[in-house]
Amino acid sequence: MNLFSNRQIPATIRVALPSDATAIATVHVASWKETYDGLMPEAILAGLSVTERTLRWQKILDQAEPTLGTTFVAEHDGSIVGFAHGADQRSPSLRDLGFTGEITGIYMLKSFQQQGIGTALMRATAEMLQARRHRAASLWVLRENAVARRFYERLGGELVSEKEDRRDTMTLVEVAYGWRDLSPLL
Repeated sequence: MNLFSNRQIPATIRVALPSDATAIATVHVASWKETYDGLMPEAILAGLSVTERTLRWQKILDQAEPTLGTTFVAEHDGSIVGFAHGADQRSPSLRDLGFTGEITGIYMLKSFQQQGIGTALMRATAEMLQARRHRAASLWVLRENAVARRFYERLGGELVSEKEDRRDTMTLVEVAYGWRDLSPLL
């Protein structure tokens, strides 16, 4: 599907292929470093590895089980600039609240943010979740990630939960945004 932003940059949104693993990993690491600079310890960001992420993405993209989800990529001029992944809900507490689907991740290179591409990725993911009979979905975001939180709020997400994620000597606080009806994302 071709979805063009209302702003500046045209992008093609498509289902990711196994051959996209390295490009997705590259965007994943770069977007973490851009997004979480100042929000996470430098040691965590410095320890990110495209090689390690490529192995993870190869496993995800090679899987044949539909319940493990679908990954979408955003391409601009033949390069992947962002991606999103959606699947069945992993959190029992959010499932109990009626959020049976989950947007497990959405990442975009900073230079391509605020161009409508993230919205197009959310739309594609919501369409996939709805086709899999999910009427509601949620996602987790770092509480201090104000830019992403504003994006989800503009798309109609409501704050539905909070959790602590303990990593080594630090604790990250994540909040969940939910859409009780995926229709507005479509």
